[in-house]
Amino acid sequence: MGPLRFRRSLPIGLPISLAALSAAIAARAHVACSPGDVSCAGSEDGSSALLQVSHTEARRAKRQPGPPSRAGHSHAKMHGKSRMQRAMDRMYYERMGMKGAIPGGTLNATDIPKYVTPLVIPPAMKTQCKHRFESELRQFQQQILPGGIWNNPAFGLVAANATHAFPPTTVWSYGPKGDPMPDSTDLGGGAGIAPAANSQFNYPAYTFEVLRNQATHVTWSNGLVRDPIKCSGHQKEMRACLQVCRLRGHKSKCEAKCGKILQRDGDSCKFLPHLLPVDQTLHWANPGQLPCKGERTTDCMPDPSALSDPSVIQKPYEGPVPMVVHVHGTHATPDSDGYPEAWWLPAASDIPEGYASTGTFTNRFARKTNQPGMAHYKYDNKQPSTTLWLHDHTLGMTRQNVYAGPAGFWLVRDEEATSKETGLLKGELPGPAPQEGEGLAETNLPGAREKFREIPIVIQDRSFNTDGSLFYPDNREFFSSPKTVDVPYKGGDVDSDIPPIWNPEAFFNVMVVNGVSWPVHQVKRGLYRFRLLNGCNSRFLNLFLVTIPGGSGHSGWDEQVPLYMIGGDQSLLPKVVKVTKGHKTVLPGDGTEPSAETPAGDPEEALVLGPAERADVIVDFSHLPAGTVVRMVNTGPDEPFGGFPTEPSDPGTTGQVMEFHVLPQSCDKFTKPKDLVLSLAELWDPACHLNTSVSNSRDLTLMEDSSKKICVNEDDTSITYDPEAVPKNNDECVLKASGAPASSAPFAPQAAVLGVGNSNSSMVTMWSDKIVTDPEHLATEEWVIWNKSPDAHPIHVHLIKFLVVNREAIDEDTGALSGVKLAPPPNEAGWKDTIISYPFQVTRLRMTFDLPGLFVWHCHILEHEDNEMMVPFCVGDMKRDKACRLHNELAGNGHM
Repeated sequence: MGPLRFRRSLPIGLPISLAALSAAIAARAHVACSPGDVSCAGSEDGSSALLQVSHTEARRAKRQPGPPSRAGHSHAKMHGKSRMQRAMDRMYYERMGMKGAIPGGTLNATDIPKYVTPLVIPPAMKTQCKHRFESELRQFQQQILPGGIWNNPAFGLVAANATHAFPPTTVWSYGPKGDPMPDSTDLGGGAGIAPAANSQFNYPAYTFEVLRNQATHVTWSNGLVRDPIKCSGHQKEMRACLQVCRLRGHKSKCEAKCGKILQRDGDSCKFLPHLLPVDQTLHWANPGQLPCKGERTTDCMPDPSALSDPSVIQKPYEGPVPMVVHVHGTHATPDSDGYPEAWWLPAASDIPEGYASTGTFTNRFARKTNQPGMAHYKYDNKQPSTTLWLHDHTLGMTRQNVYAGPAGFWLVRDEEATSKETGLLKGELPGPAPQEGEGLAETNLPGAREKFREIPIVIQDRSFNTDGSLFYPDNREFFSSPKTVDVPYKGGDVDSDIPPIWNPEAFFNVMVVNGVSWPVHQVKRGLYRFRLLNGCNSRFLNLFLVTIPGGSGHSGWDEQVPLYMIGGDQSLLPKVVKVTKGHKTVLPGDGTEPSAETPAGDPEEALVLGPAERADVIVDFSHLPAGTVVRMVNTGPDEPFGGFPTEPSDPGTTGQVMEFHVLPQSCDKFTKPKDLVLSLAELWDPACHLNTSVSNSRDLTLMEDSSKKICVNEDDTSITYDPEAVPKNNDECVLKASGAPASSAPFAPQAAVLGVGNSNSSMVTMWSDKIVTDPEHLATEEWVIWNKSPDAHPIHVHLIKFLVVNREAIDEDTGALSGVKLAPPPNEAGWKDTIISYPFQVTRLRMTFDLPGLFVWHCHILEHEDNEMMVPFCVGDMKRDKACRLHNELAGNGHM
C-alpha cells in the first residue's frame, strides 16, 4: 500500500504503462525536434510535440474516455460553434455549476457580484531620482471587493445608485517611501483605503519601469509598523545615531542607546503582526530564535524537544514580520537577489528581547546591503526586454507574505530596439503603457484610461471573510476537507513530523485581477497587449477568451477570441503563436495565418500558466461589434494539476477571471500579429546551441516525502492515526510490535522535496544540507529534471534564463525512459525562468551560469517552496565564495 495523499479529490497525474504511452505517441506521429528550430514544433504538419499530449491520451486509453475529442473538426473556419456544441456547453456549465465553489472563508464567493468593478491599470512607480526607487512595504486597506470607491459612477461602470457594501480588505504592498497613506475619500472610498489618487500604495504594487543594461537602485524598507510615516523620521535619526556611535567604537552600547529614539512617539514605531497564520514548525526564518537542534539560531527548524512547552510551536507566529524582496527573473548578483535567509525585520521600538533583527545571510555577501529596517539593492538589468515581477521571498513564510499582497510588475524595456523590445525585427506593438507621472486619475478614470493599449495583468486566487479580511487556512485539516483528520502534529504528546498549520497546496474561491475581484475592462475595437502573470500560490491556470452571447452575467459562449502570444518569461518568442482552446499555431511572420490550425496537446488545453509563469499576448478586438462581451475563462483545476485531462475549475467562480466589453470606437495604427517578425534574443548565449554538447549534464529530482513517524488509516469520511504502526519507508507501514506489514500507510505529503539523481537512484537534498549543485562559473549545463511525484511543479531557477530542450516520459513502474524526446510546444520556445515539470516526465533545460555566487532553485508552488522544495546552488568555487562557504559551514556544524 502506498502513501495516502490526503486531498479533496484523486490526483490527475496517475501512472501509465510504457506500452500505452508508446502507442499513443505512434498514433500522433510525433517527431522530435529542437526548440531552437521554430519551424519544427512537432510533426511535419506543425502539430505540437508536447509530451503531455501522449501522456494524456495514454491515460484516457487506460482509465477513461475523457471529454469528446474535437481533433476531427475543421480548423480552417472561425471558432464558431454549432447548435449541438452550444447545447453541450450549456450542459457542461449546468453540470459543473452543481459542484459549487471550493471552500474558503466566511464570505461565500457566489455572493460576490462579478463584472461591476473596473480593471485597475497599474500606473508606473515614481522614482526618487533617475533609475532610483525608495520603496516601502506597508499595511493599509484596499477595496478589492465591490463597494466603496467602485460604487462611484465616475468610473463609468455602475449606476449612480449602486449600493454594493462589501468592506475593504487589509493588505500589504509596496509604495514610494515618501508617499502618504492612501485616502480615497474624494472618490467615494475612505481614509486609509486604496486605490487612491493621493498615494501610490496599492495592491498589487505600481509597475517598476526599468531599462535594459541600465542599473536600477532600489532601497527596500520594511514599514510594517503602526504608523510608518511618523516612525520614518525616528528611524532615520536612529540609523544616523548608530553610524556615529559605531565610528566612535561604542558598538556594544549603540543598539540600546540609539534604539530609544524609536520610543519617543509612543506607539507609532511598534511592529505589526502577521495578517495570516505562520507555521513555526517548518524550516523557516524563525526571528524569535526558538531552539533548533539544541541551539538558538535563525533560519532553522525548531526542535520541540528543546522547548519547555513544546506546544508553543503549534501556535501561529505573532512577532514582527521579516521581509526580503526577490525580483523574479532578474539577472542580479547574490547580494540583491533576495536570498531567503537575507531577510530583515522593521526598525520597530518593541522588538522582543532575544529576537534576531536580520537573517543569517543579511550583509554576508560580497557587498553589504542592509541597515536597520532597510536594504539597498542594485539590479543591472543585463538581459533582454521582458516581463518580470517582484515578490517577497522570506524563508519558510513566502506563501503567507505573498498572499498578503506584496507583489508587482518589473518591466524591462530596450531603448535601442524596435518598440523597445529586444528581438522585435518588424512591427509596432500596441501601446502606450502608463508612464511615470501619470497617477490614478490619469490612468484609470474614463476619458484617460482608454488610451492605454499595453496593460500588465496579474491573476491571483483569494478567499475572504465577511468582514473583508483575507482568509488563509490555519490548520492542516483544510487540505483534506471534507474528511475529518485526527493525527498527532509536531509539538504534541506524540512524537510527530507533521506540521500543524502548513497545507501542501492551497486553492481559493475568488479570482482577483490587478487587486480587484472579477473586474471588467472596456476596450476599443482594435489591438491590445496584455502581459499576463499567474500570481497564484498553488493554482495552475488554463486561459482562453470567449464571446458571451447573452452578455455579461450569462453562461455559455459562442466563439473564441485568440490570444496571440509574442513573449514568455524572459524574452519574446521566435514566432508569434496563436493560442485558443485546443490549438497552438505558429504564425510564419509573412502576413498570413495558416489555414489549418495546429492541435494543442489536448482538446481542452489552452494557455497553460503555472504559478509565476508569464505570457505576453496580443488580443485583436477589431472584428467584434460594439457591445460584445468577451470573457477570460479558466479551466485549470481547483486542485493540484497533473496535466490533461483534468477536472475544470468551478465555472461559477474560479472558472471566470474577467471580462472585456467592446466599445464602438475603432482606430488602430499597430501591427497585426500575422505581420509581426520576431526573433529569439541573445543568440550568442551558448545555451542556444541545443545540438552541441554541454560541460555538464545534471540529474535532479522532484519528489513528495511521506511522514517518517506517523501512519494513518483512511475511509470515506476520516483520516485517523494508527498508534500501532510505524513507517517502514516512504510507501509502507509495519506494526511496531512484530514488524509485520500494517494495513495503514504513511501520512503524506509531509513535505515536497528536491533531490539529485534519476529514477534508478536519487538522494533527497534539504535546505539544511551542504550544497551539492555547483555549476562552474560561465559553464553551460543541461539540467535533467525527473518528476517522480504525481503533481506538476513550476520549477524556477534564480539568476539565469534557460531554454527548454525537450521532455520525455518515465515509466513509473520501471523507471525507464520512453526513448522519445519531444520538443516543447511553441509557446515555450523563448527564454524562460520558470517551467512546468509534468508528473512522471523528464524535463531538460539548457542554461549558462554567468555570475558567481550563492543562489536558489525551487518549486514555485509557494506552499511547496516553504516546506523543503527549495535548495541553494553555488556558481563557481564554493571554497572561495564567502556565502557558499558559510552555508556549508553551518550545514556541517548542524546549525541549520
